[in-house]
Amino acid sequence: MKKYFIAGMFAIACIAFSYNTFVWAQAEEKKALTPEEAAEAQKKLDEALQKLKKVFKNVPKIDNAGTITGVVTCQKMRNNADAIVFIEKVGDNKFDPPAEHAIVDQLNLTYVPRVVAIQKGIVVDFPNSDAVRHNVFSPPGSALQFNLGTYPAGVVKEVLFDIAGETPLLCNVHAEMAGYVVAFENPYFAITDKDGNYSIEGVPPGKYVLKTWHEKLKEVSQEVTVEAGKAATINFELKRRR
Repeated sequence: MKKYFIAGMFAIACIAFSYNTFVWAQAEEKKALTPEEAAEAQKKLDEALQKLKKVFKNVPKIDNAGTITGVVTCQKMRNNADAIVFIEKVGDNKFDPPAEHAIVDQLNLTYVPRVVAIQKGIVVDFPNSDAVRHNVFSPPGSALQFNLGTYPAGVVKEVLFDIAGETPLLCNVHAEMAGYVVAFENPYFAITDKDGNYSIEGVPPGKYVLKTWHEKLKEVSQEVTVEAGKAATINFELKRRR
């Protein structure tokens, strides 16, 4: 009887500890930041955005490669950043991915970067650089479905993206968090800057179908001919999905 009593008391203590930890975490997350703390948090976010890459790929080196450049205009958006321009198919679309891991950080209750373009077969690291717990998961319908569970600050979890396509990122602790990992069969893609500029380098000469991706705008495609050692210019105008 004494044995069961001790076991019961231990279970109650564990539940109480878990509840108190949960309450503490919730209170910690809801605590209002002072102007100084908010400014410091924004500074860290800006620094992280500058340091983190958005594109991860392994482009084979070939002689007489061409380049595709242009400008993407995103209608009714704050700027023209984070549109992706990619070649649908190059040869047999079989390319070795880089060994380098991609990184999507969690900082200031934000996925950083918000959009990452990778070559299929790359491992993506998801560090938690916030002071609170996070959960990274992809919803039903994603190219790759996963759920990393809830984990604390300082922990890094990783996912192998071995399927091409769009994978939205959500957090079941913070509903406002959203991001995207978009994986491609080949390494011939680029993400636009805030002015809409993009450049795809090292392209083998030939005729291709060039397409766009944007989290809110319609996909557009154009044919392009890449000549050896030359640059082809293709511009896009993206409109809202209906």
